Amino acid sequence: MRTSGTREKSVRFGLLTAACLALSCGPSSEEARIKAFLKETVALAENKDLAGVMSRLAENYSDFEGRDKAETGALLGEYFRRTGIVIHLLGARVTPAGTGGEASVEAEAFLSSGAAEVFRRLLRVAGECYRFEVRLARSPGPGWRIAWARWESVPMSDLFPESLVLLRKLFPGL
Repeated sequence: MRTSGTREKSVRFGLLTAACLALSCGPSSEEARIKAFLKETVALAENKDLAGVMSRLAENYSDFEGRDKAETGALLGEYFRRTGIVIHLLGARVTPAGTGGEASVEAEAFLSSGAAEVFRRLLRVAGECYRFEVRLARSPGPGWRIAWARWESVPMSDLFPESLVLLRKLFPGL
């Protein structure tokens, strides 16, 4: 009898633990989902997956220079054919979605060519820091699409504090 009582207590404890985890570990926040979307998009770009990157752009996408989705695809395709790219996503500040189903992101990344990345520790710094402003729109299915983007090279001295911390982890002694 003692064994069945212990087993019953174990089962109750297990069910109680599962219920607590289910309540506290609900779906991730919208900010976390947006950051995951950004990381996945970076991985697609690093793998030169043009179709994958293009699937992340909204049909009415445009950038700060007036390029539409097709022109951006041509630009990326040419870049992917010429060189490899390594992208270290640094800081990302997300402004949550409003009632219009849009969100905005200000993100910083360290970009280098694939060849330079091999020697980055020897060269200390072999790339450039960029700041991206991105407007996201909810897609008809689950998830987000990039509706508009702007980017510019920024000096390390102008990086977000959290980006600088991550960059220093990549390049100790910086």
